[in-house]
Amino acid sequence: MDPVSNRQPNAFHRAFPAREFFRGSARSVLFWSLFNGLLLACLLVDLFLIVDLLNHRGRITVRGEQNVQLLQEIRNEPALVNPPAEEPTEQPAPPPAEAEAEKKQEAPAEKPAEPEPPAEPAPVVSKLMILTDTGILPSVWWLHSKYQMGIMPQLYQRFPILHENQKALFALILTALVLASIRVLIRWRLRQRSLKISHHVSMTLRNMIHRQALRMGPGDLSGKETEQAFHLFIKDVGTVQNGVFEWVYQLARHPLALIIMLLFAISIDWRLTLQCLIPLAAAWYFLLQHRKEYELQHAKTLVNIETELSLLAENLRSTRLVRGYGMETAEHEQFQKHLDKYTENLDNLKRVEGWGHRIARGLAVFCSCLVLFLVGYKVLVNPDSLPLSAAILIVGIFAFFYLPVNGMYQLMHLRNDASIAASSIYRYLNQIPEVSQAVGAKFQEPLSQSLQFENVSYTQSANSPKILNGFDLKIPAGTSTALVSLEALAPRAVSYLVPRFIEPKSGRVLIDGEDTAWVTLESLRAEAIYVSGNDPCLTGTVKENIRCGDERYSLQEIIAASKEAHAHQFIQNLPQGYETALGQHGEELTAGECFRLGLARALLRKPALMIIEEPEDTLDDDTKTLLEDAYTRIFQNRTVLIIPSRINTLRRVDQVVLIHEGKVEAVDSQSNLLKKSALYRHWEYTRFNQFRHVQESSTER
Repeated sequence: MDPVSNRQPNAFHRAFPAREFFRGSARSVLFWSLFNGLLLACLLVDLFLIVDLLNHRGRITVRGEQNVQLLQEIRNEPALVNPPAEEPTEQPAPPPAEAEAEKKQEAPAEKPAEPEPPAEPAPVVSKLMILTDTGILPSVWWLHSKYQMGIMPQLYQRFPILHENQKALFALILTALVLASIRVLIRWRLRQRSLKISHHVSMTLRNMIHRQALRMGPGDLSGKETEQAFHLFIKDVGTVQNGVFEWVYQLARHPLALIIMLLFAISIDWRLTLQCLIPLAAAWYFLLQHRKEYELQHAKTLVNIETELSLLAENLRSTRLVRGYGMETAEHEQFQKHLDKYTENLDNLKRVEGWGHRIARGLAVFCSCLVLFLVGYKVLVNPDSLPLSAAILIVGIFAFFYLPVNGMYQLMHLRNDASIAASSIYRYLNQIPEVSQAVGAKFQEPLSQSLQFENVSYTQSANSPKILNGFDLKIPAGTSTALVSLEALAPRAVSYLVPRFIEPKSGRVLIDGEDTAWVTLESLRAEAIYVSGNDPCLTGTVKENIRCGDERYSLQEIIAASKEAHAHQFIQNLPQGYETALGQHGEELTAGECFRLGLARALLRKPALMIIEEPEDTLDDDTKTLLEDAYTRIFQNRTVLIIPSRINTLRRVDQVVLIHEGKVEAVDSQSNLLKKSALYRHWEYTRFNQFRHVQESSTER
C-alpha cells in the first residue's frame, strides 16, 4: 500500500482527534444525539400504539379469572362478582323424567313440605371478558403480558384520553407530531454544533497555512508555492471542513439510530430479528463487494473512453499530412476504427451502470420479499406472539435500515477524501523554511560602502538545476544596477538573496563586509526593501497599504512619500482619497498605479537599498513619464538594484549585470553591452523589439 495512504487516517485524526468528541461543542453533540435517540425510541413506541390501535380498534378479549382480575387492575376498576360479558357456571337442572316421578310420590302424601335448607350459591368462575372502544388497552395488555412492563399500565391509568379510540388516536398522532418536531429541532441543533466544530477546525488549519505561507512565501521564486498555499487554503481546507462536519454530524445520528432500531426490533421478537438480519447482512456484504468492482470497472471504462476520444481529436491535427500524401481513405478507416472503439466503450459504460443498478435493485427486492415472508409467516403461525402492528413496525424498521447504513458507507468515502486533503495540508505545514534568524544576530546598519555576492550558488531543490552557480558581484554603494538574464529566475534569485527571502546553498552575501546571515531579519529588511510591480495591493485602505500597520508614520509623511513616487495625484482622484478601500471588494488599480503605490510604501521607510522589479504588464505613456521623474528622485543618494521591463530603465542605470548560466557574464553600461556582447543584444532583442507583441499574440492564437 502507498505510504501516503497509510498516513491519511492519521492526517484526519490529527486534524480532528477522537478526544475532541468529549470536549466543548462535540460533547454537547453527543448529549443531544443521546436525547435524540431517546426521542426516536419514544416515537417508535408511539407508532406501534397507533398501528395497533388501527388494527384492534380498541377491542380486547381476555380469558381466565386471573387475567380478568389483572385487566381490571390495569383499568383501575374494582373486581366484580358478576362482571359483564362473563359466563358463570350454573347448577345442572334435573332430567324431566325424574321430576315427574318426584311429583307423583309427593302428591298422595298431602303433608306439608318441610322447608329445605337454602342452597349455597355456586362459586362464580370468570372465563371470558370482551371489551370494546378501550383505546390503547389491547396494546397495553399485550406489552404487559409479554414484557411485564409497569410503565404502560401507569400511562394508561394516568391519561383518561387514552381510554377511548378516537381520543387515543388523536393523542397518539399529536404526540408523534410533537416528537418528530422536537427531533427536527434537535437535528438542526446538531447540525449547527457540527458546523461550529468543522468551522473551528478549518479556521485552525487556515491560520496554520497562513503562518506557514508567511514563512515560506518570500522565497517563492516561481510562484508555485504560493499557488499551492492558495489551493490548500481554499480547496483542501474546505474538503477537510466538510469531512469533519459530516463525520461529527453523521456519527451523532446514524450509529445510535441503528442501535435503537435494532434493539426495538429485538425486543419485539429476537428470533425473527436475527432471521431477517442474517440474510440482510449477507446481501449488504455482497452489495459492497459489487460496488468496489463496479467503481473499479467504471473508472477503467472512463479512462478508455478518454483515450479513444483523445485519439479521435488527435486526427484533426494531421489533416495537412493526410491531404498532402493522399491518405484520406486510410485516415478515414483509422478514424472509423477509433470511433467504433469509442462507441464500444460507451456501450460498456452503459452496460456496467445498467448491471450495477439492476443488481442493487434485485438485492433490494429480494431482501424486501424475504423480510415480508419471514414476518408474514410468523404472523400467520403465531399471531398472539406477534400481532400485525408489531409485524408492520418490524418491516418498517428493516426498511429504514438502509438510510443509516448507506450513510455510514458514504461517510467513510468522505473521511477518506478529507484524509487525503489533510495529508496534503500537513505535508505543506511540515516544510521547514530555508531562512531563519541566527542566534545572537546583530543589527544591520544602513548600506554605506558596497553590496557583495561572494561565490554564491543557489538551487530551488536537490533535483533541479542550479539557478546561480559561483555568482560573484560587487556593487558600490550609491549606484544603480540592472540585473538581466535569459533565465528569468536568475535576476530574481539575486534580488531575493539581499533581504534573505532565500538562502544561498553556498557562498555569502555581504553588506559593508558583514555577512547578512548573521544580522537580524528585521533590521536587514528595513534597510533592503523589495518592491515588485507584480504584487497585488493589500486588502485595506490606501493609507493602510502604504503604512503597512506601522502607526509611527503620520498622514503627512504618507502623502510626502506618495508625492515622491507620483502616486498622490491618482490617490486624490479615488472616491475617498487615502481612505479608499482597495483589494478584492474595493477599488481596482492599474498595474502602474499599484507599482507607484509600492514605491511610495518603500520610500516612506527611507531605505538605503531598494530592490525594484518592474511590472511585466505594459504601462501607459503617462505612467512611464511619471516613473522617469520618480526614478530621478529614487536613484539619488541610494543604492538601487532593479529588474527592468522597460528599455528606458536600462539606459538610466549606472551599470547592467548580464547573468548567464548562473554566473556574471558581463558588467557594463547598456550602450557598451550593445556593442560588446552578442548575448546581451540577443536578450534585448527578444525583450524589446517592436514586433514581439505581434509574435506573442500570434503564438497564443
